[in-house]
Amino acid sequence: MSVSCSDPEFRPVKAKAASLPPGVTAERCWCGRVAKVKQVEDFSDKFGMKFFMCASYEHDPPRSSASSSTRPRSPPPLCKWFHWIDTEQPDWAREEVEEKQRRAWATFFEEERWEKVRANEKAERERQIQKLRAEQARNREVNQKRMDDEAARRFAEEEVRREAREAERKRLRERAAEAQAAEERGDKSGKWPRWTQGK
Repeated sequence: MSVSCSDPEFRPVKAKAASLPPGVTAERCWCGRVAKVKQVEDFSDKFGMKFFMCASYEHDPPRSSASSSTRPRSPPPLCKWFHWIDTEQPDWAREEVEEKQRRAWATFFEEERWEKVRANEKAERERQIQKLRAEQARNREVNQKRMDDEAARRFAEEEVRREAREAERKRLRERAAEAQAAEERGDKSGKWPRWTQGK
């Protein structure tokens, strides 16, 4: 069975030169040349499988560097003949693919675990920040209440002192008025006016 190499379902992305398996006869492609033997290198369900490919067919891999971008592209293929040699993936290749998948999943789960750890750490930091902010707000409220209470206490004390000063001034005004009235009446006893002799 031969299939077109233009079909991406069958054309390998990576392949290397391989030897012809024992008991397999070399084949010629449509253009009459002896086909090349290749082995699939990309990690897919065909990894390790061998196939015939026309010797005139060239494939340009993706250009990943400046040097490869300057390399001239391969000419269009003269013949796209393509034929699988193996019908099943070999055990060693299947085990390698499974191991790579296992490592990939392990890496994925490890990264996912670390993502959860980082997310939990971030959430914990945010909780601590919120807790600190709430505590600071409570402290501000307590400090503000203490300052308000202190201001109220000082105001009350000042009010008591003001009332005491006013009472004293009232007493002195009354005494002065009384003394003035007595002086105007000429109410004196002895050498000094009575209001200067104490009460």
